[in-house]
Amino acid sequence: MRMIAALLALAALTASAADSVRSCRIDFTSQPKGADIILDGQLKGVTPMAVLDVAPGEHNVRFDLKNYESSEQFFTAQSGGFATIHGALKPMKGLLLVQTEPAECDITIDGVSLGHSPRLVTSLDASVPHKMVIQKPGYQSRTVEVKFTGRTPLVRNEKLLLDSGVLFVSTDPAGAEVTVNGIARGKAPIKVTDIPRGRSTVTLLIQGYEPEVREVVLNAGDNENLFVSMRPKPGTLWLNSVPEGARFYVNGEVKGRGPLAINSLTPGNYVVRAELEGHGTLEKKITIGYGQTINEEFRLEHIIGRLEVKSCPVGAQVLVDGHVVGVTKSDNPDAEYSDVLSIEGLTSGEHVVTFRKDGFAEVVKHPIIEPSKTVQLSSGRMKRFFKPNVEIVTSSGTYRGVLVENSPDMIVIEVQMGIARSFPKVDVQHLNFLTD
Repeated sequence: MRMIAALLALAALTASAADSVRSCRIDFTSQPKGADIILDGQLKGVTPMAVLDVAPGEHNVRFDLKNYESSEQFFTAQSGGFATIHGALKPMKGLLLVQTEPAECDITIDGVSLGHSPRLVTSLDASVPHKMVIQKPGYQSRTVEVKFTGRTPLVRNEKLLLDSGVLFVSTDPAGAEVTVNGIARGKAPIKVTDIPRGRSTVTLLIQGYEPEVREVVLNAGDNENLFVSMRPKPGTLWLNSVPEGARFYVNGEVKGRGPLAINSLTPGNYVVRAELEGHGTLEKKITIGYGQTINEEFRLEHIIGRLEVKSCPVGAQVLVDGHVVGVTKSDNPDAEYSDVLSIEGLTSGEHVVTFRKDGFAEVVKHPIIEPSKTVQLSSGRMKRFFKPNVEIVTSSGTYRGVLVENSPDMIVIEVQMGIARSFPKVDVQHLNFLTD
């Protein structure tokens, strides 16, 4: 009996202790829902889970959900209490490396521009697929879907197809400025990329040459060559002289009197000559470049002078540089010196002037003519000498001398220097003129 009473007392004591330590009622929730509930290392269920009895004391709970970072926390369960434990899960971020061919493509993901390739993207939600658009001028845009598998890095190598053509431009001579559809692209020879499909206008410019315009038609991916031989612009030569009115010759061909313009000259070297009466001839070598306009002035020197000559005795023949220009005269039959004989239009420089008269020694002078000036020149007293020029045959003999007079009745000759003799015509049988 005592044994039974003791067991009953122990049972009553145990029941009283159990009533004093009661479990805690917990609700587990998460955002987003569906997360596994790992309580003290054991899977208890999936959120939301309401009314889970938990023993009083310290506990650990972790919420796990695919493509989300785990959310873990510690809590203390109160005896007989009630609590709600909530787990806020953050989406797991995927690691995406985008590489493209060509490089420097624009990358847009879910409508947000992320810059240019190559690009490492670390901000994308790994739990959902994403739409990535890759673009570059001159290439066809590309749209791809991006899906992550947890935190495994994802590498996408994308190659864009050309949406444009490539044009290799070269010119002769090299160095022409190349413009495609109004946009300057550099100097030839050059590889011009990103030319849109269809018809394009290529303009070529280089100093001294005519502008060249070409139309090209390219399809996507085309590679074409364009060679253009530039046409040189002709040159222009403006010619003028001081004083005006000179006649101009270009490479020996007369072009007219200045001032004048000579157009459409092929670039190169030219010999230009200017001539004007009374002036010295002036010649220049002129080089004309492509499309060049040259103004050239010829300053001509006045080279004409005049000569005034006198002779003693009167009647001397005057020669200039071997050419007869006249005979000296005088209105006074008794004059010792002749009147002035004017000789016009002599070029500047030294000349040879010769005075000649029968019976007198030849006189040679070397005057120097200056432009626009008059030089006075005299023969001086010409030296007389005896040189028979006639022969008279009479009944009394034959006589030689210098003819002084030949009148109808009388012939007078100088038989010796300063000695004259008269012969009546009736006595003269023959009159012969002597030659050298």
